Amino acid sequence: MRKIFYAILVAMPLIFASCDNVDDDEKLVYPQGQTSQQTAITDTNSIQRVLLEDYTGWKCVNCPRAAVVASNLLNKYKDSLVVMAVHCGSFATPNVANGNVNFSTEYGEKWCKDFGITSFPAGLINRTKGSSGYYIANNDWESKVTEEMVKTHLMDINLGVAYRSQTNKILVSTQNVFLQDVSFPTLINVVVVESGLVGVQANENSTYGTTPLIKDYVFNHVLRKNGLVDYSLSSLAVSKGTKLNKNYLLSVDSDIKNINNCKVIVFVTNANTKEVVQVNEIAIK
Repeated sequence: MRKIFYAILVAMPLIFASCDNVDDDEKLVYPQGQTSQQTAITDTNSIQRVLLEDYTGWKCVNCPRAAVVASNLLNKYKDSLVVMAVHCGSFATPNVANGNVNFSTEYGEKWCKDFGITSFPAGLINRTKGSSGYYIANNDWESKVTEEMVKTHLMDINLGVAYRSQTNKILVSTQNVFLQDVSFPTLINVVVVESGLVGVQANENSTYGTTPLIKDYVFNHVLRKNGLVDYSLSSLAVSKGTKLNKNYLLSVDSDIKNINNCKVIVFVTNANTKEVVQVNEIAIK
C-alpha cells in the first residue's frame, strides 16, 4: 500500500502539468522560495520581449561603452527589451579602489562560466548560441535583438509584485500563458535588479590602478543576490492555452540601497538549450 501511495505522489506533478490552469495552491509541498501567498497580477501586456544580459565589471575599461549601447537600445525598443547587468569575473572583484563594493552574485558567476564568457564586455541575447558561442560583442547587440523580436511568440509572463516591509520580502506572482504548443521542458528564473547605484568605474581613458577613474559612475540594472534560478516551470510538453500560475517569495538582498529603484525580472528558458523563451519585468512599489 505504501508503494502505491508513493507512486501516486510522484505522478501528481505530471498530472498538473497537463492541466489548462495550474495554481500553486493545488500543491502540497513547495520548493524553497515558492509559496501559496499571492498578489494581484497587474502586468498583462502580450508582447514578445527580449532579454539582454550585459556581462560587466567595474575594472573593465570598455564596459561603460557597452552600457551606453544597452541604454540606447532600451530607449528605442522600450517595453520589448529587458536589460540585466551581470557583474562577474575578475573585472568585478572589489578592492579598496572602488570602496570594496561588490556587485557580483553566485549565480552571475556561474552563468559567466556556463556561457564561456572570458572577455568583457560581453552580451547574451536571449541566451541563443551562435557559431562562435553564446556571447556577442556590443556592436552586434542591436541586430541580434531585432532578430529575436520577430521569432514565434510562444508565451506570455503576466506579473504582480508586492514588497512587504515588515518582513523585508518580495512577493512575486506569475501567470505563465502558453500561446503555442511547447514540446520542451521549461525553467523559470526570478531575480531582482537595481538601478541608480553610484560608484567607481574604470573607463577607456584610464588603466585600472591609475587615475583617473570615474568616481561618480551610475550603475543601472545591476543583478542582485537572493534570486531564484532554474526552478522547474513544466517538466513536460505544454499545450497551447495552458496557464501555469506560480508564486515566489524573495528575501531582499541586504546590499540593496533603495528598494524603489528595483525591478523584478522573470524569464523562462528552454531547459534543454538554455535559450530564453520569454521575459518580463515589473517595478517594485
